[in-house]
Amino acid sequence: MTARPIGVEVSCDGPDERTDCPESAAIRASFDSVTARQVRADGRRDGWTTRRAPGRTEDVCPSCTTERQGGAQ
Repeated sequence: MTARPIGVEVSCDGPDERTDCPESAAIRASFDSVTARQVRADGRRDGWTTRRAPGRTEDVCPSCTTERQGGAQ
């Protein structure tokens, strides 16, 4: 039997750099989504956002996006 990767999981990085996502959210990928880029596209359909961080991309669920915007006011 050969093991094959079935895809990637993209989880929320939290509302800010110091706080984990309180819901431990992860993007629900469609069956056809295998790469991180494809899974992130699935997440954008569900209201997820991305932000740049030094050397990486951070993924943020709708709840943490709202919390971050609320804290910025």
